[in-house]
Amino acid sequence: MKNVKKEYRSVRNTKRKLREGLIDLLKKKPASEIRVKELCEKVDINRGTFYYHYTDIFDMINSIENEFFEDFNEILKNMDASKRSKEAAFNTLELVFEFFHNNAELSATLIGPNGNMSFLQQLKNLVDDKCSAVWNEAGSHLEESEYELFNSFIINGYIGLLETWLQTGRKQTPEYMANFVAQMIIPAAVHTLALDENTFK
Repeated sequence: MKNVKKEYRSVRNTKRKLREGLIDLLKKKPASEIRVKELCEKVDINRGTFYYHYTDIFDMINSIENEFFEDFNEILKNMDASKRSKEAAFNTLELVFEFFHNNAELSATLIGPNGNMSFLQQLKNLVDDKCSAVWNEAGSHLEESEYELFNSFIINGYIGLLETWLQTGRKQTPEYMANFVAQMIIPAAVHTLALDENTFK
């Protein structure tokens, strides 16, 4: 059993070193310009070990992104569409900002100029699904086309704000950011979606 645990620890350490090296390289150039040899030399791991875990650089990025979204989905599961209070909205937003704060370097890199556009789109889709559930549960009275415009505005604004926060060094705390976003989104939702003023009491 001890040998098994040691092996698991070794695998985790290897993947961690490869991930840290890849993130560092992605800060400087796109994935298409990164070679396996270059990454392995950077983190002092032989290519055979790399290919034991991944087929190529893009496979590694996909694996990292999948793991990221698995963890992020666990956070979003706490977002109960039936709980429509300012406190519930704040708590969910704070959990989200804390998640990105704890994964800041990875998040900033994947969202950044050398990141994967599909990552950003998947992130938007996840937020869209959760927002849609909340608005529908709250009883939005907008036409579908109007609703799509509103949701697009909220999602792109939120993701843009998140990106700016990450790229500028997270000068504000997750708590501050959650409160800041909640103060913008809740009044906009009540007014634009024609919700009852007591929806988010």
